Amino acid sequence: MGEGVTRALLHAFNLHPKKRLGQNFLIDEAVLARIIDAADISNNDEVLEIGTGLGVLTEALAKKAKHVVTLDPDKDMILIAKKVLSAYQNIDFVAADFIKWKPDQQFNKVVANVPYYITSPIIEKILSFKDKAELAVLTVQKEVAERIAASPGSRAFGSFTVFVQNRAEVKIDSFISKKSFYPSPDVDSAILVLKPYDKPLYEIDEKIVRAAFSQRRKMIRSSLSKFNINFSSLGIDPRRRPETLSLQDFERLSG
Repeated sequence: MGEGVTRALLHAFNLHPKKRLGQNFLIDEAVLARIIDAADISNNDEVLEIGTGLGVLTEALAKKAKHVVTLDPDKDMILIAKKVLSAYQNIDFVAADFIKWKPDQQFNKVVANVPYYITSPIIEKILSFKDKAELAVLTVQKEVAERIAASPGSRAFGSFTVFVQNRAEVKIDSFISKKSFYPSPDVDSAILVLKPYDKPLYEIDEKIVRAAFSQRRKMIRSSLSKFNINFSSLGIDPRRRPETLSLQDFERLSG
């Protein structure tokens, strides 16, 4: 654990220690380096960081990027990070909830240590930006990353898989041990890399996708019965289950 990380942790736990018990702070500097490498940060990059925390990742980004905008809804965390990182002039600290935040600054990359309980809304918002970032590197729960990156036929393949893969190129860079955080969470994590497309690859009706996976153990002729789909004309076997369908198949079902 680096000196800056140690100082920030001590500061955080001295300030409202009970409030800090529900948070897991990334303390492994080797993992920080992997995140920076996955994001391929250069001195031309304008980076949006979601979740300032103790400013550990913020500092690693600021050392490489032209400019960093870092958001955290916790004003105490912002105050700690500002104090620890006062020597850096290329960081803007914003006390705001990312889900409610309206971007008013330009950025070409997004980097985040994502709170597990709001992973899906955060990814949905990142992919909804009109002026999309060219790259998003997110630390997420391992199972969530595997679900997002799953291939058709996999048990992990689901409606959120379809949503994300239709809007971005998806890759798992590497996995992270729970021991890389303090306190250690109950699960391991992963570094997920998304390269958003300018527009969705396929014209897919999200209602059909959600209906199909709402009864994933059933054949699609049953789960999609209310849509009156002529499966034979589409060349799709109605006895198939949703996890076996490709994005192209869902586009055909949406037509």
